[in-house]
Amino acid sequence: MMRVAVACLIVMMIALPARAADDTGAMLDKALDELVKNGYQGDNSSAVRYLQAILEQHPDHLEASWQILYTQMAPLMNARLIDRASALAAITPEINRLVALAKKTRQTGFAHFMTALHAGYYKDYDRALREIDQAVSLEPRSARFLTWKGRLHLDHGEWMENDAEIGNGVAILKAARDLAKANPSHFLRDENFEFSMAEGLTHLRQPPWQEVADHYERFIEKSEPSTLQAFALNNVSNAYVKLGQCDKAKTAAEKALAYMKFGAATLNKRYAEFCLEIAKSDLTTK
Repeated sequence: MMRVAVACLIVMMIALPARAADDTGAMLDKALDELVKNGYQGDNSSAVRYLQAILEQHPDHLEASWQILYTQMAPLMNARLIDRASALAAITPEINRLVALAKKTRQTGFAHFMTALHAGYYKDYDRALREIDQAVSLEPRSARFLTWKGRLHLDHGEWMENDAEIGNGVAILKAARDLAKANPSHFLRDENFEFSMAEGLTHLRQPPWQEVADHYERFIEKSEPSTLQAFALNNVSNAYVKLGQCDKAKTAAEKALAYMKFGAATLNKRYAEFCLEIAKSDLTTK
């Protein structure tokens, strides 16, 4: 009887860590599903709760710690550099801690990846691109790292007003998309490549507005209702105004506002209405 009890205890001791690992993986998947769907924008509180629950069990869980930190970084992308400086300075000690933890646990590629993104937020693209190149070199099958290499090149091209660099970023994103299909990742959704490429093309000196609209429409068609989808509807409304397709522009802006109220969509709705008024005026004067 004693032998049976001991055997049961051993089985339980083996099973418990496996169950804890399963729970951690499930919670991380749930958090990533929400964060990636929303593009880290809007209300990420439920995802953050999952990540905090992971850290309660595993205080040095690198990915959970990084994901929480990135939810604080992502909204800063729309702020001017001078306005984001103090927030980035406050984040820097935690970045340094996580980079040191990544190196300690021999996740060197991840250390370069985090450093690259942090540098990118400071518009230090020389360092950002150097660091992301090292991350990709260490983990060439990482679609996540290659995707961020493309996005950093797009950001650099926008910053420098360099069409060739933007084209380079789009080409890298296309390669990353192919890699993601071969090596699926919880950190990426296929439709999000449509959003990123559309956004990048918008910053060309002469944007191909029909191509931009097509990318956004494919993203909208494939994605779930989310903050990122509302942003795509707003952005495609702007593209349709540029194309003179006023009805489509107004419909897209109204759909964006139906999901959430924000100033850019309100403004684009007004532009679309103005576009329609001009079109009517042209018809009545002919």
